[in-house]
Amino acid sequence: MPHFGMMDESRMSKEDAALMRSKLHFRSGRRQLRQNKTAAALATLYDALLAAMRWHILTTDLRKMITTNENEALENDRIVFSILKRAHILDGSFDIDRFQALVDTALMNENGLSAGYDEIMRPLDGIMTRLGLLPFDEGELPPEAPDAF
Repeated sequence: MPHFGMMDESRMSKEDAALMRSKLHFRSGRRQLRQNKTAAALATLYDALLAAMRWHILTTDLRKMITTNENEALENDRIVFSILKRAHILDGSFDIDRFQALVDTALMNENGLSAGYDEIMRPLDGIMTRLGLLPFDEGELPPEAPDAF
């Protein structure tokens, strides 16, 4: 994963860890997508999205919408999606189910992908902006390892 060796989550707050993980994965996923490493890129971008959604919940008044054990709730994608839908952060402008299906298709190499860079990144950039992740200064992140996948 793009964050391995670049952050120590055990020494960070949950909020800071989710934010850093999201930024590192988003940067790496974009690079992988430009390099036509589509399956890896989409899996990495999906992880960036999940981390950004968790971070958004942890740093806003949405945290009070977690009604079960916080750690379990934030690790459950469906609970995270549900909280963000109820808060109208996920409002249909970004189709999370379509993105998940795109990731699954890429990972299974079923029939290839017809989606291009812009078709993937435009809606993803929109939801990441809405979540508060974008824009961010990549210069503030640790440099990527030259041999990073």
